[in-house]
Amino acid sequence: MIYGMAALAGLHDIDWSSLEQGSAVPRLLSGLAGGDPATLRDLYRLAPDGEDVRHWVVSALPFLLDLVTDPAQPLRGEILRLVGDLAGADRTWQMAGRTLSAKRLLAERGGLSDLLVDEDPVVREAAAYTVRAVYRLITNPTGDLWERFAEEPDPGVRLMLLRTSVITGAVGGGYELTKVWLASVADTDDDLRVRISALTEMMALYNPPPFDTGRARETLLAAYREGLNREPEPVGDIAGPLLAGARMATRQWTPGYHQVVGAVRAGYRDDVTAHLELLHEMLDMDAWDARQDALHEARSLVQRLRGPYGQLVDRAADLLFDKDAQVRAAALRLLQGIGEVARPAADAVWETLSGAKPYIHQGELIPALDVLARLGDPRVLPILERLLDDAPHTRDLHRYIAGYGVRARGLGRTLRRVLRSVKQDWSTEIYRAGLLDALIAAVPQEAADYLVAEPLDVTGLGRLTSTGRASLSRAAEIRTLLSSEEPALALTAARAIWFVAGDAEAAATVYDRYLVGSPHAVAAIDGLAELNSRALGRAGVLNRLVKSRSTRGDVTAAAAGALWRITGNPSSARKLGSVWEASPYLRPRIARLWVETGMLAYGSRFAKAELAIPLRHNLSNLGQGFDEVNEDEKLLADCRKIVTEKPRWAI
Repeated sequence: MIYGMAALAGLHDIDWSSLEQGSAVPRLLSGLAGGDPATLRDLYRLAPDGEDVRHWVVSALPFLLDLVTDPAQPLRGEILRLVGDLAGADRTWQMAGRTLSAKRLLAERGGLSDLLVDEDPVVREAAAYTVRAVYRLITNPTGDLWERFAEEPDPGVRLMLLRTSVITGAVGGGYELTKVWLASVADTDDDLRVRISALTEMMALYNPPPFDTGRARETLLAAYREGLNREPEPVGDIAGPLLAGARMATRQWTPGYHQVVGAVRAGYRDDVTAHLELLHEMLDMDAWDARQDALHEARSLVQRLRGPYGQLVDRAADLLFDKDAQVRAAALRLLQGIGEVARPAADAVWETLSGAKPYIHQGELIPALDVLARLGDPRVLPILERLLDDAPHTRDLHRYIAGYGVRARGLGRTLRRVLRSVKQDWSTEIYRAGLLDALIAAVPQEAADYLVAEPLDVTGLGRLTSTGRASLSRAAEIRTLLSSEEPALALTAARAIWFVAGDAEAAATVYDRYLVGSPHAVAAIDGLAELNSRALGRAGVLNRLVKSRSTRGDVTAAAAGALWRITGNPSSARKLGSVWEASPYLRPRIARLWVETGMLAYGSRFAKAELAIPLRHNLSNLGQGFDEVNEDEKLLADCRKIVTEKPRWAI
């Protein structure tokens, strides 16, 4: 049946054959007038010309618009959507070439306002989409869309109106008003899809306005339960050639309303209980996207706030065996970034390694192996030893082995064999250094033979120090550096002469030069502390440093610790309350000293106050990692000891 041949009056007055790919257009328009949906696909396929459209598009638009206005046409909505795509509704940024000509023609033709109130919801939705093509060329499109949104009864049309309103409104002076409007819709609308869409659109804009956190939480969780966040279907073949914007959105689409989750959590600030309640509710859902987003958010939560994370870690351990691969990967990524907090999940992580080969991916340890190696789990040592032969250049392999210290002494033979096979030149310098550091950490007494020609810079001296008396043959060379004018080199040499040759006086003489008024005072004081009672003659200087009000906080803390180790007198530890208050980064050092000295009664009030602080002591704008979380967890463990154990000394 021919529904709208009147709309094609004048079709053959145009020389279509003179237009590129235009000779087939009259036939396709006639088929479209007859209600043949296959012609839509053919018109889409004929239209593209790189990023632009072909010349015939501008000539065909008036006929297509006439077909849309024919009430008997069954494909009115689909044709109007085609008009929008041809005029660049999916390419709103394109304001040049034939696409611009099509936009101007559509804007001058008008009629979109009437189509927004058409009886057919498919037409209304297509009209809301097509407004995107011409919003820069018409007056007050956003205001008209907002008014229509308030009156529109169809949910699908309202969603399209909302999304188009963001595109047309979030520019120039309308940016702030659009954010406020979205917040209002998210707080008050009755339709779940509309509310969650308003939230996601608002979170994509810079500096979202205040909104009802409780309402947003309800909306978010309900959207997860309803499965509204599933990955969209690929762009269909019918529109594929033109929908560059839609194809880009599909490629860049990320599972999860993660931005909304983050915004809701921001409203909880430092209330770790509220954060955990939200995340646990998401993890308990039978929805992979909710679980994945919760695990992603949990990582930043643990890294930023202190809290009771045992249940969260247990849940992550369970999800290592989830049926969805993305959830399993998110659970492992969480465990990778939270330090010792992840230790209760070690058995589950080990179970995932069963039969897992290869153990490396793109030059790095696979995540499960990385988690266990970071935790120092001895079960993975045989795997690390095997990798020394199979993949010796794996990133961080030698550092992880070194982290085991003497527990990795069983790898000593393999490390020595691999080390002997390495040719010593500039191309293998970094690789050999990693192997050498691992050998020194695992079996330091067996590494001295490889240090005979080691350059005596700060790094080389540090290696000799680690091997101790086994490197005694190089003591004479070390002594020549004790008088170095470079502080770092002289101090490192002093430490080396003590550990290698046992010469406490030679080391102390160097330390004396840097005890007062030097930026290297902490290193010098720590060196004296390692000499123990052999540095007793320096106790007076250290005592004055502790008592002086002009002494830097880090120097005071170091001097108090050194006095305890040199004299066995814990009283200096009672001078550190003001340093604790002024310098959060020194708190781990001070807490350890209070535990060692038994000054628990003195440190109790400071430890109680620290345990009540929700933020980690070493929080920074650069983010937290495995080591930073570990440091803070050690501080918390020491604070708990201070509070719960019986004091050895009265205040």
